Amino acid sequence: MARCRHYDNNAAPPPSSLPSVNGGGAARGDRRTKRPRACEEDDDCIGRLPDDVLIAIVSRLTIRDAVWRHLWKHAPRISLRPSHLVGDVAGIPSALRDNVARLAAAASSVLRHHSGAGLDRLVLALPLSPSTHGAVLDQSVEFAASAGARELHLSLAGGDHVEQHYDFPHWRFAGGQLRRLVLSDVGLEHQRGLDGLAQLTQLDLTRHPRRLRGPHRPRAQGVPPARPRGRLTGRPALESIAIESTTLLEFAYRGHKVGITYRHAPAVVRLIVMLVPASASECPLDCVASGAALPKLKQLFLQFPSPLQIQQLQLHHGRRFERLSQIVLFFKTPWREREHVASVASLLVAAPSVKELRVEAYSDLPAVPPQKKQTIQWPRHCSPKKLESIVLGGFSGEPELMELAFFLSQKSPAIRTLTVNALGEILTMKRLGLLGAGANNNNAIDDARRELDRFFDDIVDVKNFPALRDLFPAARELSDEELLAGRLP
Repeated sequence: MARCRHYDNNAAPPPSSLPSVNGGGAARGDRRTKRPRACEEDDDCIGRLPDDVLIAIVSRLTIRDAVWRHLWKHAPRISLRPSHLVGDVAGIPSALRDNVARLAAAASSVLRHHSGAGLDRLVLALPLSPSTHGAVLDQSVEFAASAGARELHLSLAGGDHVEQHYDFPHWRFAGGQLRRLVLSDVGLEHQRGLDGLAQLTQLDLTRHPRRLRGPHRPRAQGVPPARPRGRLTGRPALESIAIESTTLLEFAYRGHKVGITYRHAPAVVRLIVMLVPASASECPLDCVASGAALPKLKQLFLQFPSPLQIQQLQLHHGRRFERLSQIVLFFKTPWREREHVASVASLLVAAPSVKELRVEAYSDLPAVPPQKKQTIQWPRHCSPKKLESIVLGGFSGEPELMELAFFLSQKSPAIRTLTVNALGEILTMKRLGLLGAGANNNNAIDDARRELDRFFDDIVDVKNFPALRDLFPAARELSDEELLAGRLP
């Protein structure tokens, strides 16, 4: 049995004899009494299966668990993560830093012993330093390129990037079949034209600026054939991205706000812009192009570091989102003013073809409800005729969200379903032990019940919502725990 030498002390060989998966009995129809056959070395019951079946089994195991079988060398997917290589210590930051050299050696050993034949995906997500472990990073990229991998994930998040910044050598994939590329804290330079990414259909760039400190100036990052510019503002910062690709289907960006130029992206169907709360004035809508630049855009995911407040000038007279079928909005800060929720409806004015709207709003209820509620000024021309589904996530009794759903249900003749994830974040915090049972939870539950009751009472009179009437009695009978975890279809 061939075994990766790095794991000789970490993984025990299989026992000399294992019980049969069928319980050890003779097969039906076999009347003869058979003496138990002595198992040879490295022989077990699943070992009798065809190699292609065994490879499929091994490919679903972590490297640490699968490395004792010689067929791991032919697994089509390799995932090199701390938890897959060093076990339990991966969850302890201090222990993880102490094992960086061990992680690098393990990754190098796996890549050196794998045949590379039939490789479909390679994931290397280790806190490596480019200055110290540059050889391992180059080895992983060369291995993926020579094996013809179709998907590559390369993440250095959590590593020490002070001395040097690692640039992805895209030219090594020239003539290859790379379809999906995910880079985290890795540069993507444009000096050679990005010819190696000609077949790319999905690109995901992630930056963690708080982890990238120091006086060095990073090289520019971007999207093919990007010509972004890097600037030094105390820490490395990406300033702009240019996109020009005829094959790119999905583009995702996470980080601080940057300027994104869409030179030519006729095939993009999904756009994801997740801004971090670096500045309260940043709006991801500024990172979305007009309909002419993204003619096939169907799905839009936006994360707002501050409450959404749309100005009509931002929508370019309703031409920016005219072909969208799904909009997903994430709000990570509380609403400042009640009228801000009207901006969601204003967004639908510019997206008349949307069929699904999802609003994930995670906020805290005020300790004392305001005595006088401000009137929400809804847009006059909001009539989403194709809207079929509304999803409210992270609901914790906000009347603004209920009024939004009520308003849209009145204006949408095609509406079919309403989904409310009631107090989903509070439940998650309770499960993690971050929130105990106390008066605040009870108040939140009472507020949620009151707003749901008011919403249901109002919506009964809506002619376009007959399917929801049977839901109202069951919703009012929810227990507290069901309300916390409630998902109302």
